[in-house]
Amino acid sequence: MNATPVKRKLAAILATDAVGYSRMMAADEEGTMKVLSAHRSVIDGIIEFHEGRIINTAGDSVLAEFVSPTQAVRCAVEIQDALKTRNDSLPEAKRMLFRIGVNLGDVMVKGDDLLGDGVNVAARLEGIADPGGICVSSSVYDQIAGKLDLGFVNIGAQNLKNIQRPIQVYRVERGGAQVVPAAPRRRTGAWIAGLTASFLVVTALAWVFVLQPLLRSAELRSAEQAKIEGENARLRLEAADAKQRAAAEAKTAAEAKRSIEERRAAESRARQDADIARAEANTARRKAAADEAARRSAERAARAAVAPAPQPPVEARLAAPPPAAAPRAPRAAEPAPATATPLSYQGLWQAALSCRAFAQRQAFSITIPVSVTDRTFTLQRGQAGAPESFQLSGRPEANGRLLLAGDGVAGSTSRRQMSGQPYKATFDGRFEGPQYKGTGQLGAQECALAITRAP
Repeated sequence: MNATPVKRKLAAILATDAVGYSRMMAADEEGTMKVLSAHRSVIDGIIEFHEGRIINTAGDSVLAEFVSPTQAVRCAVEIQDALKTRNDSLPEAKRMLFRIGVNLGDVMVKGDDLLGDGVNVAARLEGIADPGGICVSSSVYDQIAGKLDLGFVNIGAQNLKNIQRPIQVYRVERGGAQVVPAAPRRRTGAWIAGLTASFLVVTALAWVFVLQPLLRSAELRSAEQAKIEGENARLRLEAADAKQRAAAEAKTAAEAKRSIEERRAAESRARQDADIARAEANTARRKAAADEAARRSAERAARAAVAPAPQPPVEARLAAPPPAAAPRAPRAAEPAPATATPLSYQGLWQAALSCRAFAQRQAFSITIPVSVTDRTFTLQRGQAGAPESFQLSGRPEANGRLLLAGDGVAGSTSRRQMSGQPYKATFDGRFEGPQYKGTGQLGAQECALAITRAP
């Protein structure tokens, strides 16, 4: 069976590393880590802006892949400009410089990682670069020559560690001119030497008075543009950080607000439940007291009914003639005991409700229509289920007692109490002739109720 071939591709590799990182860590670990973190944020942001992909990081070093050597070199220049701006604002002891090497070569692909000489050469080029400087291989230089407004100094073929062949290296010079080794020429005659000397003099003059000022002006414009781009990259990173912080703070505030609203709703429900429980307990106590009073009244009436009638003295009974026997009349039905309850509840009725002030609820008095159907009294205010509505109903007992019970929905009475909270309502009273008087509660608000026939 044939082994799976190794995947390869051509890639531009950027390698960067901090200068004197170990020494700075030994002197001040926390301060060094803060500076490194800030520098890394700038480096990572500029790499992402130039469509690079970070393939490996180890401590203070970064390896990144680019599809174009032009993008890789432009990214390297912007990184050094941005880091110089940051370092200029720091004390000299806190400044952290980086070296950068860029190589274009064939690499092996292993998952998200890249291996091979193409990566190793970039790392070795970074090692020979000056602090704050950039070195590129000839493969990169051949691709970007004339495409970027930069100067390059040919520092010759370099024997790099663990690289078998010499590598032609160029140093990027922001204020320098492009330097390329001249091809050797054979001496063919004195006239050729004179012509060559004349050509060199003209070239030197052109360089001094024409080309050099133009190049210097172009380099200044390039440096200013690179500085602006580095500052823009820093501002983009700071804006992204501020946006993330604002989103996190907004989320925290929303969660706190939701927690407060849930706690207030729970407290309101607990208060409503407590009000209902107190109202039901008061109603039960009043009912028990009324039942006890009725029982005692019935016992007194029963004791009075069975007590013997007073007898005249014996002498009066003996002297009195025996009573004549009266003719026996047919037995008539015994009259019903007198009661204050109306014999008929049919007709039109109206109710007057008066309630005391309680907590945030104000005192009020209203008139409510009453409907009577099959001896059932019904009082209703508003539409059922709407705020500030309630409904009561009940049937009178034989002794005129009328217990009304029902439900209601509270209205908005204050900022702390929300509308729409349900409650229980009960009233207990008695008819005295054509008028009913009772007391009770709407939730926890004590009220008096009077029902009379409508005029």
